Amino acid sequence: MERWKIWSIIIIMSIALVGVALSQIYWIKWSISLDEKNFDAKVFRALNEVKKQIDENIKNQTLVQDITKDLLIKETENYINKLKSDSSQWRKSQILSDTRSLTFSLNPEIYLENLDPKLINEFIKSSLKSQGIKLDYNYGIFSKKYEDFIIINDHFVSPSKNEKVSKTNISNSNIYNSKYQIQLLTTEFKSPGSLKLLFKNKAEWIWSNILPTMLMNMIFTLLILFAFSYTIYIILKQKKISQMKTDFVNNMTHEFKTPIATISIATDAILNPAIISDKNKIIKFANIIQEENSRLLNQVEQILNIAKLDKHRIQLNMAMVNVHDIIERSCDHLALKLEKKKGELKTDFKADDPEINADEIHLINIFNNLIDNAIKYSLTEPKIAIKTQNADNGIEISISDNGIGIPKQDIKFIFDKFYRVSTGNVHNIKGFGLGLAYVRTFVEAHKGKIFVKSLKNKGTEFKIYFPKL
Repeated sequence: MERWKIWSIIIIMSIALVGVALSQIYWIKWSISLDEKNFDAKVFRALNEVKKQIDENIKNQTLVQDITKDLLIKETENYINKLKSDSSQWRKSQILSDTRSLTFSLNPEIYLENLDPKLINEFIKSSLKSQGIKLDYNYGIFSKKYEDFIIINDHFVSPSKNEKVSKTNISNSNIYNSKYQIQLLTTEFKSPGSLKLLFKNKAEWIWSNILPTMLMNMIFTLLILFAFSYTIYIILKQKKISQMKTDFVNNMTHEFKTPIATISIATDAILNPAIISDKNKIIKFANIIQEENSRLLNQVEQILNIAKLDKHRIQLNMAMVNVHDIIERSCDHLALKLEKKKGELKTDFKADDPEINADEIHLINIFNNLIDNAIKYSLTEPKIAIKTQNADNGIEISISDNGIGIPKQDIKFIFDKFYRVSTGNVHNIKGFGLGLAYVRTFVEAHKGKIFVKSLKNKGTEFKIYFPKL
């Protein structure tokens, strides 16, 4: 897929995801606002119910207040005299009711000051419960006469005489400023005070309604985001793999074309009548053909190793082998190549027991690949050091060089199939990008581990650990 198409998909999907996220945020805010309005409506319905219950309770009370005002005494005596002169029970009740209404209308503060705090609390609790609200609350009865609270949470309090302390008191100021309040004992003249409510965990009630739906939407949004991110990751990875395979095919074609062309030229030369009679030249061209044929076979072997990199298809012929011997055989195998570059290889075998259970062929290939890379990627005279030591019921092998090193950003990719680190202006380093992938695969197949440390233009060190299986 072309780069611009990939970026078009990324941009479109990103805009869509941002749109979904903004829609979710708007929906959450709208739901919270709606639930808060619904909560407020329920609270005020409950407060109205409390007010109604208080009024009904007062109407049914016996008149036992100590009324000191002259007008109330006079009117009360008149009604009592009427009550005594009338033997009708209905009339008695009516006169008593009229008396209550009159005293209540003229001085409702008396009733406000004699409200039963526990009864008020029961009214509030039952009214809120009928509205489906089961939250902890604080309440207060505020008196306009004293300009202060006279009841706070089931207890009478002494209102301040000279200073309005409770309004600014830390414990009561929040109740005083609460929007959930209603006038009590309202008459045609005035209202002596109000009931104020303050909820401790109002946000919990609001969020309890919206949270399940919000969480579900968030989960689905995150799933979509994950699927989108993973899809983009797969697309980019496939594009990268496709590019690496294209480079591999191009490189392989070039690597095959060179020895085939050389063999073809050597063959034509041998068949030339002027040369066919020259034994020395025939031997020379025959050696060229043999070398190029060996080179082709080596390249074919590397390509065939691709199939072996699948861990599920690996078959190991395990046997006890001496790691030191294997390393020396690899060094001997690559000695000529090292000599051509005037390189130097030193070994320091400190492992007491170098024998492990391993596949000899693959073990040789592992060391061949690492030593060969150390030679190839040294621009000057290669200096290679191989060390062994005992480590955690196993053996650790270190192979270091003074080569061009590996850039930090490439280190995590060097064990991927077909991946080749860019060598800048160096174009004579051949390979298919399979060597290190092969090394890691078969190190792990032996239950081992491989680590790499490298500094650009300073060199690279590979450490391999093999357990004693």
